Amino acid sequence: MRCSVVIMAGGSGERFWPYSRREKPKQFLPVAGEGTLLQQAVRRARLIVPWSNIYIVTGRQYLGLVREQVPELPPGNLLVEPAGRDTAPCIALAASFLENRYPGAAMLVLPSDHMVLDEKRFAEVIKDAVAAAQKTKGLVTIGIRPTRPETGYGYIHVGPISRVEKGRALRVRKFTEKPDLETAMAFLASGEYLWNSGMFVWEVGVIQDAIKRYLPELAAGMRPIAEAMETDTFDAVLAEHFPRLPRISIDYGVMEKADNVWAVPGDFGWDDLGTWTALERVAGKDVDGNLVQGQAVLVDTRETLIRSDIDNKLVVTFGLKDTLVVDTPDVLLVADKKRAQDLKAVLNELRRQGLDRFLGKEWEKRGEDLCTSLAREHPVKEKPWGREIWWSVTEAYAGKILYIRAGHSLSKQYHRRKRETMLVIQGSGYLELGEKRMPVEARKVVDIPPGTVHRIEATTDMILIEISTPELDDVVRLEDVYGRVSGS
Repeated sequence: MRCSVVIMAGGSGERFWPYSRREKPKQFLPVAGEGTLLQQAVRRARLIVPWSNIYIVTGRQYLGLVREQVPELPPGNLLVEPAGRDTAPCIALAASFLENRYPGAAMLVLPSDHMVLDEKRFAEVIKDAVAAAQKTKGLVTIGIRPTRPETGYGYIHVGPISRVEKGRALRVRKFTEKPDLETAMAFLASGEYLWNSGMFVWEVGVIQDAIKRYLPELAAGMRPIAEAMETDTFDAVLAEHFPRLPRISIDYGVMEKADNVWAVPGDFGWDDLGTWTALERVAGKDVDGNLVQGQAVLVDTRETLIRSDIDNKLVVTFGLKDTLVVDTPDVLLVADKKRAQDLKAVLNELRRQGLDRFLGKEWEKRGEDLCTSLAREHPVKEKPWGREIWWSVTEAYAGKILYIRAGHSLSKQYHRRKRETMLVIQGSGYLELGEKRMPVEARKVVDIPPGTVHRIEATTDMILIEISTPELDDVVRLEDVYGRVSGS
């Protein structure tokens, strides 16, 4: 039976703030191990299936990041969520897509932001789980053998597991949400519980039947999307109906209610990297219990975690213990390490004080609002890479908004007389300017004199304000992926 791997890569990664931001959440970052977390997830998938059987589901704003980090992925295997609706709609979309392509196939669902230390053992456990899904015709989850009384994970009650045969699936008795410490200690001592890893295996038809039974509103909302697949109207239908789907997790919506759920125990060095302190379980610490990522000098410092992204800046600590220090270009976070799992309270306080820009959201929201407002009142020109909004043309200057879709680019071009200045107000990408190629992101201002060859490539959806001298038709295209080259 054909098996496909679906990697969910649409999360916001707030628990790793300020390193992880909305425009580039933790699955697209090198947190620990080789490569980004998404690249590691894909590498594990490749141990199980070929490239043609790997699918990634992500948000529209992350399309460019996925293409950049996983260029080997077939273009048709990248599924786009028009809006984040949690894991149940994500899985329903992928299941409908696979059912349309390969009816009856097995489907392995993996998060994109987890850590696995023993990838060979991981592949063995997954193959056992696929076999269990085919044998039981049930919903199979990977349960991790607990090694500590963890209060940050959900638990799966399966009964005695000490003598479980290799590859054997256990009938799930009950799912339990994150427990308090006393309950977690009791779970660990009983030897009857596994951690809920959020990894699943099932036949496509089995999960679709479960969604129809336990989430009928979701199943009904997915119907027009499924009917439009492989048609010219699919993108429009998806954009219209997907944001209306109920926001709900697959655990709460299906797994906790179903009566045919099985768990295959796994022991391959797994961690969901849910908080900063999780790094201490997967990365090496020094003799004083410190974990350092970046350039730092530690004096009389113990049990402290330091992350710095600034190449030319030195972090120095003196007399610290049990502290979290995260230094980024615009935010310095210093926290009691024991409270790392409560980081959401900090983000809420920033929102309360109107400091959303440091979360990576407010600046983007302003850009989106500006586009929406101007498009109502000014001419809009559709382009193969996105659209232009002409908001002002005078004898002295021309002003327009450029919206460039993720993965697209403008022509490689120059102007004979026109001078232009661009301000990036949303997204990120690359700018070719003469012989240089440099990354650009929100708040970046670029001046382009006449005669300078340049090109913008969007990694994520980008919005730019362009102010130029009034020569509107002064463009010479040297290269263009849309066939619009005009000469040299």
